[in-house]
This record gives sequence, structure tokens and C-alpha cells, in this order.
Amino acid sequence: MTVSKVIARALSSASQSKVKLSWLDLRGSGLSVLERLTLEEALLRHDPLKRCWGIIGSHDPYHNKIISLHGGTHGDDYVSPLVHNTNCAVVMGIGGHPKKLLDIDTTKSDGVLVLKRFSGGGTVVVDHSSLWTTFICRTDALPHVKPYPRDIMKWSADAVFEPTFQLLNEEIKSQNQDVNVETPDFALKDNDYVFGDMKFGGNAQAIIGDGWLHHTSFLWDYVDGHMDYLLLPEKRPEYRGQR
Repeated sequence: MTVSKVIARALSSASQSKVKLSWLDLRGSGLSVLERLTLEEALLRHDPLKRCWGIIGSHDPYHNKIISLHGGTHGDDYVSPLVHNTNCAVVMGIGGHPKKLLDIDTTKSDGVLVLKRFSGGGTVVVDHSSLWTTFICRTDALPHVKPYPRDIMKWSADAVFEPTFQLLNEEIKSQNQDVNVETPDFALKDNDYVFGDMKFGGNAQAIIGDGWLHHTSFLWDYVDGHMDYLLLPEKRPEYRGQR
């Protein structure tokens, strides 16, 4: 069974009545981080059919496939940022303050693209190894899920990601029967997705009048040096310590 079918089945079984989910697989699409965020906000706010969406994909941190920000033919004053490190991007929540969250000097000297997304949440570094998942739901389609960040996160953990990772663990063990493979259990701790005590994904929500969006960037791999662009948040769960 494919990952998309696992998540779609989990979403439907989580609701009190069957939810019709439109699935969008953007892996291999060539869309950039900026284009992914733009598409998500458009589907949340402007989908004329008010559909529920499940979206998955990995994206180029810098190079856009469709969006052009130069706008030379329109005579605007946009100036493209001078970016040296195109291998990652820093994405901040809508309320984030760069001086509190970023090593400004390192970020500027390396020429890293910094974006602010339309959702809340913290700051993440994303690259080609980041896997993005997004759920866009309408409040009347999932009336038992209250449109608040903690309720949405609990639903996503219980109904979607816990059964998904359980199935993936079973697949791993079935393919390695001759080896004793121990995989840590998935859990929601505070506001984090964790394996054991290790956070492995960043989450954020956007909530509007008739629906909400919950998106996650999973770190399947990362470059240590890219994490130097981030400062330790002033507020963080106790279990993380200095992480």
C-alpha cells in the first residue's frame, strides 16, 4: 500500500462521516519552497469547491519553476535577494522575529533565502531532503476536530501519523526479518512529533473562518551547518533541553 493511500485511509477513518480527500502528490513536480507555500494558501483560502486536501512533496529551496519575482515587464521595484547558499531556505512563522530566531550575521554572510509563511509556528530550515505534508480541512467536514492548534495536532497524530508510522514500521520489520530492527515509536510530545525524545518534524497551522491547514516538514536528513542559521528559541519544551 502506498503512503498516499495509508494517509487517505487514516483521514477517512478518523472522521465521524467519510471525508472526501483530494490528494496532491508534488514529489518530482519541480516546485520551489515558495511555490509550495503559495499553492497551499491559495487552496486554503480560494478553492471554489472548498475541498479537503492532502498534499505531499519535496521542494527546491530556492529556484522557482513558475513564479517570477522580477516582474521586469511590469515595471515594479522588486529586487531579487543576493543568495549564495541555494541548498537550503529558512522559513519563519508569520509572527517570527528574525533577531530572536536567526543568527543574522551568518545568515547574511552565507546569503541564505529567508521567507515568512502565512501560518504560525516556529522557524525551520528546509532543503531537498525535507518531506512536506499538508492537510487542508473544512470545519464542517471534520466537526469533531475543534479549529485550534492543539486539537488539530492531536487529530493529526492520532488519526494520521501514528497509524502511518506503525504501518511503515511493520514494513521495515517485514523486509528485515533476519535482523533485529528496533524502531522508536512515534508520539506527540508537547507540540512536537517525536521518535523517543528526538523531534523530527516542524509543524504549523493556519486557521480561517471555515477551515484550517496543518503542515509539517519532516527531516529525513539534514546538514549540520545549516542548523547554525537558527538560534535556540526563548520558549521550548523542557524535554528538548538545549536542542
